[in-house]
Amino acid sequence: MRRPASALLVAAGLIMGGAPAALGQSADSTTGMKVTSNSDVVWTDPQVPGFDPGMKLAVIDGNPEAAGPYTLRLSFPDGYRFPPHFHPNAENLTVLSGNFLLAMGTTVDDSKLASYMPGDYLRIEGKHPHFGGAKGATVIQLHGQGPFTIELVQKPTP
Repeated sequence: MRRPASALLVAAGLIMGGAPAALGQSADSTTGMKVTSNSDVVWTDPQVPGFDPGMKLAVIDGNPEAAGPYTLRLSFPDGYRFPPHFHPNAENLTVLSGNFLLAMGTTVDDSKLASYMPGDYLRIEGKHPHFGGAKGATVIQLHGQGPFTIELVQKPTP
C-alpha cells in the first residue's frame, strides 16, 4: 500500500461547537444516561480535501478529535461518492437510512461496490483503504476510538 498523500483530522474545525451540550445531549447524573434527540442533531458541512461537497457531519457523542470514544453521523445525498481513504483506528458503521455503497481497496472500481441497507453493521479495521458512496439520500452512524482521522490514498488534484 502506498503511503497516504494527505492526512486530515476531520473533526478539526468541522464540528463547529461540537461540545455535547451544544448538540442537545443531556446527561442525568443519577442514571448515567445521555440522550440526543434526533431533532437536536446539529449537521455541519465539512470541508474535507479530496471529498466532494454535499456530505454532512454531526457529532453525536464524544470528541472525535481526542483519544477516547466518539459517535458521529454522516449524511450523503443521492449519487455521492467518496475517494479511497483509510483511518488509523477501526470504525464501526451502522446504516441508519438509505443505501450505503462500500468497497475495500486503494483504487475506485465501482464493480466492487456492495450495497448496505438500514440496520446493516460493518466493522472496518484501521489502515484498510475503502471507497464508496450513496444511492438515495443516506445516513450512517460511526463509532470508534479517537482521534478520528481520514488519510487519503492519493493526493487530491488542485
